[in-house]
Amino acid sequence: MSTIASTAPVVVLDDAGVFRRYGDLASLIASGQQPESTRCVLNREGQYFHLESDGDGKVTLGRALGSVEFHSLRQQFTRDQHHHPELHRLLRVYPSTMAAFLESLFEELVLEEPDDEQPWLVITENQTQRAFGLGAVDRRVADATGPTVAVDPFGHRYRPHTVRRGPLARRLHGRPLYVEIPR
Repeated sequence: MSTIASTAPVVVLDDAGVFRRYGDLASLIASGQQPESTRCVLNREGQYFHLESDGDGKVTLGRALGSVEFHSLRQQFTRDQHHHPELHRLLRVYPSTMAAFLESLFEELVLEEPDDEQPWLVITENQTQRAFGLGAVDRRVADATGPTVAVDPFGHRYRPHTVRRGPLARRLHGRPLYVEIPR
């Protein structure tokens, strides 16, 4: 039986189909996430768990229920990206194995957190600049005068694409989508 280490990051899929990353189990429990509004909790190995409530209403993590089904998980995340593009602006080319997809999912969710400040590179025609966090990358891209490539801390390269009109543009509030450049 697999467990989740108390210091390991976890991903929650809630009843609305939204993915959220928590830095550790204590953060998840402290978040107020309730068992009745949570489909499952995933660890990096792809084991899934349910949140449970004890007799006193305290939220705990149940035992491992097995491995998550790869294709369903990937479809659900793609669906979440389409329904919430403002939350998932990194559009990666997804790997075809479960282990690689889980790694990509955890990476992407941490990079999309508003308070993330990991180092990125923003490459324009004549210079390479550092930016710390996706918000800083957005500002560098907005200031760029020519073609730009953004490189995340994990080595993925993206072409920024700013949608100028329509409902998607209104939801993104002028922030670009980052479309991965296949290797």
